[in-house]
Amino acid sequence: MNDTVPRRADKAAHGKWRLPFKGRSLFEIGKDLRPRIDRVIMRGSLLPDRAILDTAWMPWIAMLERNWEQIRDEAVRLRTRDIPALGDLSPDHGRIAADRRWKSFFLAGYGYRRIENCARAPVTAALIARIPGLVTAVFSVLEAGGRIPRHYGMTKGMLTYHLALRVPRQRAQCRIQIEGADALHTICWADGRSLLFDDTYNHQVWNDTDEDRYILLLQVRRPCRGVARLLLGVFLFGVKHSRFVQDIKRRLDALGAEPVPRPAR
Repeated sequence: MNDTVPRRADKAAHGKWRLPFKGRSLFEIGKDLRPRIDRVIMRGSLLPDRAILDTAWMPWIAMLERNWEQIRDEAVRLRTRDIPALGDLSPDHGRIAADRRWKSFFLAGYGYRRIENCARAPVTAALIARIPGLVTAVFSVLEAGGRIPRHYGMTKGMLTYHLALRVPRQRAQCRIQIEGADALHTICWADGRSLLFDDTYNHQVWNDTDEDRYILLLQVRRPCRGVARLLLGVFLFGVKHSRFVQDIKRRLDALGAEPVPRPAR
């Protein structure tokens, strides 16, 4: 049997067919399929294989930058204590989300729109709805002193985008380091500026300041042609139904059922 692409389904003990990703963790999915899928994706990629990518390749980035102050206002209006830690939402993130000072306010993810969260950030929600190939969208907050250890992403089929919304005054002490194939990139965010990168390259983050860092963090599909585009769609459909995504969805559903905190008067 040709095993260069994932099988569409596995046969369960009861004789019924099920999705191959269902009930599986992010680690299990990535370990089994990532190398083969990434090879196919990069053969059909419309963008080069680089750690840092030119933002001009994504026309929608200019739209977000023009509106960054409105996006910032919606993000910082949220109290950090009301934003859940990523590690509390996603057990699969494991050690990289062990620092509970890394927080995530989900607006959308893998086809699931968080209606209750979008209602609290309507301008941002309207803008991201116009982005082709959007996979996930969150306000990502790294509180003062927080760190995200060295890690890499799940697939080259997605690119990661940051729009800096509120950066600590000590910018040099709040940074991301990305290990490119031929260079080590250390980048300090700047308010209203963008960063587009391939997160399958090892990277890590520090906020060695006494202020919180706010960004809009998006994951978008890598532009591809032909078989690569089709395979990426199948892969992301599988991830949507995996334990990785469904665990997060269940926790967000539970949070959405709680009363929304009212701003202090």
